Amino acid sequence: MTDQRLRQATTLATRREQGVALMLAVLLLITVSGLALSTMQKVASDGAVAGFQNQEEMAFYAAEAGIADAREAVRAMGDRDEVPTYPADFPNAANPVLISTPGDFETGQQPIYFADPNATNPLGPIAYIGEGAMCTDGCNITINGTRYNHTKWKINVIGQSPSGDQKRLEVVATRLLSTDYH
Repeated sequence: MTDQRLRQATTLATRREQGVALMLAVLLLITVSGLALSTMQKVASDGAVAGFQNQEEMAFYAAEAGIADAREAVRAMGDRDEVPTYPADFPNAANPVLISTPGDFETGQQPIYFADPNATNPLGPIAYIGEGAMCTDGCNITINGTRYNHTKWKINVIGQSPSGDQKRLEVVATRLLSTDYH
């Protein structure tokens, strides 16, 4: 009798263990599924953040291209009281410069730059703001008796990405001009 009871007890214990194993397998499956879902959500949100960062960088680089163009406009000016005309000498918001071709982007829109219409300088987004300090250690040049000095020009430009993100840059550039200017 003892053997029979032992067999019944063993059979009953085995059946209970089979139920526990099934329950543990289901709990493990739910846990792994939850981890997979959270990983997919993290990857999707990281992709969106990277896309926003790319748009901001694109706007910044467009503004840098505008600064380079504005420095060329400053080099082309003859006197300190001369300022560029917009959009003939430098683009304004109504006539921005397109940096690439429309086919480079799916939407056909592209990065642009233009003079900042909200520049704090009353003379405009590109303007003469003063002379550099006179010095004798090689920073000034004399050619045929005419002395030249570094002049300071304030440049305000906006770069815009295809998604509309904007970056404003304000730079002080220098240019050599004659000190005999009156």
